[in-house]
Amino acid sequence: MEPDVDLKTMLAAQEPNFSTQCNLLGESWHSIGYHSQVPTGTWVHATRTSIYYALALLASGETAWIERAPKVIRAVLASQVTDPYDPAFGIWPWLDEERVPQMAPPDWNWADFIGAALCHILREYSDLLDDAIKAEIRAALERAAWSIFRRNVQPEYTNIAIMGAAVTGAAAELLHIPLLLEYARRRLEKFAVHTEKSGGLTEYNSPTYTFIALFELERILQLIEDPVIREYATKLHEVVWGKIADHFHPLTGQLCGPQSRAYNDFLSKGTVRFLRWATGVEIPLGPQPADSGNPLSFNYDGIRHLPCPEKIRHRFAELPRDEFELRECCIRRVPEENSFHAVAWFSTEATLGSGSRDAFWAQRRPMLGYWMAANGQPAVLKVRFLKDGRDCSAAGIWQAQRGTEIVFAMQMLTNLGDYHITLDRPPQGIYTFHSLAYSWELHAADAEVTEESDGSFVMSSGAYKVRITPAPDGRFHDEPVKWRCIQEKGCCRVEAVLCDGAERSLAFDENLRCELGGALELFPATAEPSTEKPVKTMSEGKIHFSRNGLTVTAPDHAVTFQ
Repeated sequence: MEPDVDLKTMLAAQEPNFSTQCNLLGESWHSIGYHSQVPTGTWVHATRTSIYYALALLASGETAWIERAPKVIRAVLASQVTDPYDPAFGIWPWLDEERVPQMAPPDWNWADFIGAALCHILREYSDLLDDAIKAEIRAALERAAWSIFRRNVQPEYTNIAIMGAAVTGAAAELLHIPLLLEYARRRLEKFAVHTEKSGGLTEYNSPTYTFIALFELERILQLIEDPVIREYATKLHEVVWGKIADHFHPLTGQLCGPQSRAYNDFLSKGTVRFLRWATGVEIPLGPQPADSGNPLSFNYDGIRHLPCPEKIRHRFAELPRDEFELRECCIRRVPEENSFHAVAWFSTEATLGSGSRDAFWAQRRPMLGYWMAANGQPAVLKVRFLKDGRDCSAAGIWQAQRGTEIVFAMQMLTNLGDYHITLDRPPQGIYTFHSLAYSWELHAADAEVTEESDGSFVMSSGAYKVRITPAPDGRFHDEPVKWRCIQEKGCCRVEAVLCDGAERSLAFDENLRCELGGALELFPATAEPSTEKPVKTMSEGKIHFSRNGLTVTAPDHAVTFQ
């Protein structure tokens, strides 16, 4: 919960949404396209929202609300999978109306999310509950903890790796299960070692999940007494704050690119409010994300936040230098050429970042830039891969960046999904579509785009411009790639169109070839960009794009993405 939110006001606002028939909190559902098959707009009762609502009722101090809490808790516990022979043992559905067997597929994270709330209830509000409901909660928490134990996610799954340690560690102390305590210690130790070796979080620089990781470490420090776990959590808490500070651009109030997972282009109002409280810095409030329809004005999590470490706070007020580059390895892989390296250029006025190799996804930002538009709000520059106008994950981007210049190459991927990066890959990897396009987009009230006589494109907003220069002879599946620009209100785009027309089906396998690349440069509107053309060369299954001494290398055919 944000530090300045009034819990009683929040609870009172939810009274019309509480169902006395099912004892759960209702909401209008907004489907995110996977896990749940319930249509957007359906009135539903979400288990996660309801269990944290019960926690808030207990925290309110109001007798009537406290007396309601056990009814809500029992209503949530009723939908947990309790059969120990079921692979989904210990988890809950997202919605009371769509039980676990009906989900496509179930979400094992719900053992962690709901288990965490149960830990708060038992640790902090046990004296408000009778013995019968406490026994039911303990049984449900133990099932959730063993589900987490059996699933055993690895450190790469950043937020769930930490949350699972919080739930199993707290459950171990509350239920007196030594094996779970040993497991929680090892899990957090493994996460700490992995983070140190990698140089940061695998779910790197996420406007959503980096903060969730931070908050889950706060949850550990709030709920768990074990000194070993607390020592790891305290050190990691400072590490995560350091990573947030490293990627923060003070003028625009945004996290630089690239970003591993993002639901919106700008930090949410709640995140900015938290940063203001934690740092004491008046973080600028950028354009707010459009209302998703889900959640929830009610978003209590039971966590008592900790302030940003004193030695880090100044970084949110100003950059360490007027202009610099941040280079880091975010994900180490074998061979080393498959590791993920991020580069972010900062100046006082703007930031531009990119990743060395990445897959596309609606939640990914493999290239991202910010600066101020003419209206005083941040302009955002990003790249997407679109299938029939919708984000698609089955393509990759290889990039090399130096300062404000990026050389890029594109290629299809054989093992990833369609809209979701893993969940909806079509049978045999055969995609059906009318159009495929890479799209570089500039979102700003004053965004404009022009096509230059030399075949390059220039997008502009405020005091900055972006020049995109295609490499010659781009081809996809033995057909020429067509470049175009599109002007819309509040947005302009430069697209590399792989195909557009009649419906076709195509297998994304190793026989599929793509030869597409070019260069992007961010520069002040008063300056002149480079006029050098990108050069394409081929060698032994590889394609190379070079400009101004900067080279990127990618496969010349579709490949498996690690």
